[in-house]
Amino acid sequence: MRLSLAPLRGLTVATYRTCYTEYFGNSYDYAVAPFIPLTTAGRIQPKLLKDIFPEACGSLYTVPQVIGKEPDRLIEMANAMKEYGYTELNLNCGCPWKFVAKKGRGSGLPENPEMFEAMLAAGVEAMPNGFSIKIRLGRKSTSTLETLFPIINRYPLKEIIIHPRTGEQMYEGDVFLDKFAEIVDAFTAPVVYNGDIKTVFDALYLKKRFPKLSGLMLGRGAFADPFLPSDIATALSSGEEYPCELGDTLPHTETLPHSPERKQQVLAFANALYQRYSAELFGPAPILGRMKEFWEYTATYFENGAEILRKVQHSKALAEYEQVTKLFK
Repeated sequence: MRLSLAPLRGLTVATYRTCYTEYFGNSYDYAVAPFIPLTTAGRIQPKLLKDIFPEACGSLYTVPQVIGKEPDRLIEMANAMKEYGYTELNLNCGCPWKFVAKKGRGSGLPENPEMFEAMLAAGVEAMPNGFSIKIRLGRKSTSTLETLFPIINRYPLKEIIIHPRTGEQMYEGDVFLDKFAEIVDAFTAPVVYNGDIKTVFDALYLKKRFPKLSGLMLGRGAFADPFLPSDIATALSSGEEYPCELGDTLPHTETLPHSPERKQQVLAFANALYQRYSAELFGPAPILGRMKEFWEYTATYFENGAEILRKVQHSKALAEYEQVTKLFK
């Protein structure tokens, strides 16, 4: 079972991905990079693709992701990515943000079956044997995805990554595991599960309940616990099994408190990330913005995290931020 890093816009950028592997190893089999919007061929400038430059991605195998609804632009973008050596491409069919979905992109794309199919056809043509999609159950309904079985199964997708929520849920509320159970075996392409994997037990639960899964994709859970990918990889490779009876929901077994050694490593990683953002971004605002997003999830790794997170979020200067983050323990 393969393990992958989810594309989180503004979070899992190349700087984060390379820094992460330096501090926590290469537990992921691959990462899907945050989406790049489709544009006309004449406007595909190197700046648009800088997050997937091979030299920026380091040792972590990276799959680019695009978002849009124009088949011709998808082909043009795929051709541009091939120039950098890419043979795989993922299409975002699940972004929940209203300003994206209401324009027929992201989670809005599957609401238009004809346009959705045209994008699948273009993707398979552009990236033979290397085109995949990331999708939700639907934008408003949990039944949209299952209406698309005939379309999806017509195309030889590399894999289909399913986040079993609706777009309107954003990232809140429980995932619909029962609905996922109803549809997971209906696809001819390999299926990867994504959504609310927060602990090793969650991963083992999913492996036991859905034995045909080809992979698990980690997102916010890996930010909350940077050791989670390596812990899951170790458990999977050792053949560890979920020890309890299967329930209807993910177990989310708590792992706090963490060891002092692990907490120090997380702090060292956060500091290295901060230093790299400081070197590549201009002015305190974007640097603080990146680090505030990071700590929104990673602060939970520390017993006093909630208290310090509030201070981090109110930091207005780099010196203030540096003093506040010394308080994590």
